[in-house]
Amino acid sequence: MKKILILLTLVMGIGLLSGCNDADVVSRNLSEDADNFKVQRRITFINTVSDEVLYTVEGNMAIVADTADNQLEITAQTGSNQFQKHFLGLSPTTVYIVEQLEWQDVNKYQFKITLKPSAIIPEVEVR
Repeated sequence: MKKILILLTLVMGIGLLSGCNDADVVSRNLSEDADNFKVQRRITFINTVSDEVLYTVEGNMAIVADTADNQLEITAQTGSNQFQKHFLGLSPTTVYIVEQLEWQDVNKYQFKITLKPSAIIPEVEVR
């Protein structure tokens, strides 16, 4: 049963990969690297009425555009195991730009799946 499940998973993975073009694979790999704090980014908020720069953030960051709450959620890595979370409100008169500050070596032929051990290994309680 396990062999069939593994084979089925591999066939589905190959099917998904064959439908992707190079740009999709590279984009997905860059996004995953950024979400894992491997990409240096700069976020700049600009007031569109006055053309004034309101806020700038630089560093290794994961970014989520929360349209329901009209805000940008930024999780920044500030040390080897140190993180900060920031919420930046959006308004009709502000725009933000996210820049990648460094070149990233991403293989267009490599499809990455990152598994977190805590998501796979169940928590065992010993009594």
